[in-house]
Amino acid sequence: MPELLTAKELEAMLKINVKTIYSYVRRGLIPYVKIQSNVRFPKQAILRWIGEQSYRPSAVNGRDPTQPACDGDSLLSCLS
Repeated sequence: MPELLTAKELEAMLKINVKTIYSYVRRGLIPYVKIQSNVRFPKQAILRWIGEQSYRPSAVNGRDPTQPACDGDSLLSCLS
């Protein structure tokens, strides 16, 4: 059986307010399971969801955005 988290446990894990979590549930933005009137969050589905939400910058103008645009030697190096 998959590990299910409560909203309070998810609050601690994601460091976001329970009200925000329930807002995500109402808007269908986060994976959840409803057991009668109780909402639970499958841990593995949440971990996958976090991975899908992660921002990964892509190369801009052939440059790696995680690296400095200039080498610091001269102003001209920034313009090339």
